[in-house]
Amino acid sequence: VSSIDVNKYPENFGSRSVRPRIDAAKNIIIGIAYAVKEARPAIEQAPAALGEPSEKNYMMIFQNDKELRATGGFMTAYAFMKLDKGRLKASQSDDIYRLDEKLLERCRSVVCPLTPPSALAKYLPETDGKPRTAWSMRDSNFSPDVPTAMKDFEKMYNFLPGAEKYDGIILMDTKVVEELIKVTGPIEVDGMTFSNEIDERCDCSKVIYELQNYSQVIEKGSVDRKAILGTLMQQILVRALGTSFDKVPEFINVGVKMANSKHIMMYMKDPKMQDALMQLNWTGQMRQVENSDFLHINDSNFAGGKSNLYVRQKVDMDITEKDGKRINKLTIQYRNPFKASRWLNNVVNRTYVRVYVPQGSKLISSKGSDVAVNTIENELGKTAVSY
Repeated sequence: VSSIDVNKYPENFGSRSVRPRIDAAKNIIIGIAYAVKEARPAIEQAPAALGEPSEKNYMMIFQNDKELRATGGFMTAYAFMKLDKGRLKASQSDDIYRLDEKLLERCRSVVCPLTPPSALAKYLPETDGKPRTAWSMRDSNFSPDVPTAMKDFEKMYNFLPGAEKYDGIILMDTKVVEELIKVTGPIEVDGMTFSNEIDERCDCSKVIYELQNYSQVIEKGSVDRKAILGTLMQQILVRALGTSFDKVPEFINVGVKMANSKHIMMYMKDPKMQDALMQLNWTGQMRQVENSDFLHINDSNFAGGKSNLYVRQKVDMDITEKDGKRINKLTIQYRNPFKASRWLNNVVNRTYVRVYVPQGSKLISSKGSDVAVNTIENELGKTAVSY
C-alpha cells in the first residue's frame, strides 16, 4: 500500500473527488497496520480520551508558526473542547492576552514567583530596553520540550482564580486550520472568509492572511476584540460532525498527518494517556536516543514580528571522520526573498537559536551570530549550543 503513488490519479472524476479519497484511504490503511503493531497502548486509551466513561475537557492552544517559538509558534489564542462518550462540543474561547491580564491582576495581590529564563529576559526585553523581569503566559513555551513547556504554562494558569480545569492541552498551528478547511470548504466568521484561495497581499491562503490579521488585532489589545479563533474552531467542528460519511476518512487523515508532522502536539495529565501518545511521537517530547547521533534545531522569534511568514531556512550537515572522531559541520541559512514593502515584512527576523546534540559533544568553532555563542552542557539530556 505504501508504494501507491496517489499523484497518478486525477484530482477529480466528474463531480467526484478521487485523489484525496485515495490518499486518505492509503494513509488510514498504513495507520491501521502501524496501530496493530506499535500503537496498542494508544488504542487501549482511546475510549478514555474520547470521554468514556467520564467526560474529558481539553484546552486547545493555537500557536502562530509565522512567529516561531520553541514549541512551534507564539501562543495566540485558546479554546476548550469537551468530549463526552465521543460527543464533542466547544465551550469558551479567547486570546492568550486575556489570560495574561488575569494573571497580572492576580499577581498584584499574591506573590507569583515567575522569573523568566535568562535568555528570554535578555533577548525579549521590556519596551524600554531593560531586561524582562516578569514571565507571561504567552511566552511560557520557552522550552523546546513540550511537556516541560506545558508544565511552565500550567504553573501560571493555576494562579488564575476560577480557571477552567482541563484534562490535557492540544497545541495546533496555522497549518492545521489550513488543512481542515481544505476538507470543510470556506468558513465565514465575523465577516472574515477563511478559505484556501490565494491572497495576493501575502502570496498565502486567505486562512493564513486572516489568522495573521487577527493576531495583529489581538496584539493591539483593543477592549472589544473578539475570540475569532474559538468561533472558527467551533464552525470547523460543526462541519466535521455534520459531514457525510465519505468525508470522515479525510478528517481522520488530516488529524494523523498533522500529528505526525508536529503541527498538532498533545500534553495529557493522565500518565497512561501521555505515555501512549509519546509512543506515537505525538507529545513533542525531546527524545532520549542511546548510543546514536542526534540533532534538533530550535528557533524562537523574539520581537521579530510575523517574519517567519516569509523567511526561508536551509540546513546542511557535512559529516567527516578524523582520528576516530566524528566531526559535524552544521550550516543554517536564513533568507527572506521578499521586499520589505510586502505586508508584515518590514521587520528583522530576530531569532534565538538552540542546537541540541548528544550530551558530551564539543563545539569546535562557529561564525555568523550577532552575539556570543553559548554552550549548555546538560539541557534536556543533551548538549545545547545557543545564540
